[in-house]
Amino acid sequence: MTPTDLWALIQSDTQAKAFVDAGNDRDCAVRCSEIAPVIRQPVPAELVQRIASLNGLWGMLKIAALNQSLSNPPRGAAVSFVDWIERGAELDTDNQSVKAMAATLIEYSLATVNQFAEISAAGNTPQTITADQVSEAAFPYRYPTQVV
Repeated sequence: MTPTDLWALIQSDTQAKAFVDAGNDRDCAVRCSEIAPVIRQPVPAELVQRIASLNGLWGMLKIAALNQSLSNPPRGAAVSFVDWIERGAELDTDNQSVKAMAATLIEYSLATVNQFAEISAAGNTPQTITADQVSEAAFPYRYPTQVV
């Protein structure tokens, strides 16, 4: 997050703004870490498989992928999902093709919205804001005549 972005985040939250106005950069940083938008990242295959195993999705998709009598598109989507994860590839749940695959599996009752939501949530990485970052973002407003 750039200093400008961080300053905008601070100004958008009454608690963070109160902390920075009081010169309490540490508590402002803690608050900003709580409210900062998550960074989206692809989910590692091992984590996808672990989550899918625990929520019942993995077994359902393995069975569907092996079921020769299951028609397409649900079998194809199941095969693609299982193959992708078994190859060790990350799963970018924000990718339109991955979303379409998930929608197909949900439409044919091979998966639920909640099962895929758990996998997607694993791609959320919180941002950690430090007091030094808050100080840097606030500097031009605290000392507007200083040249950096």
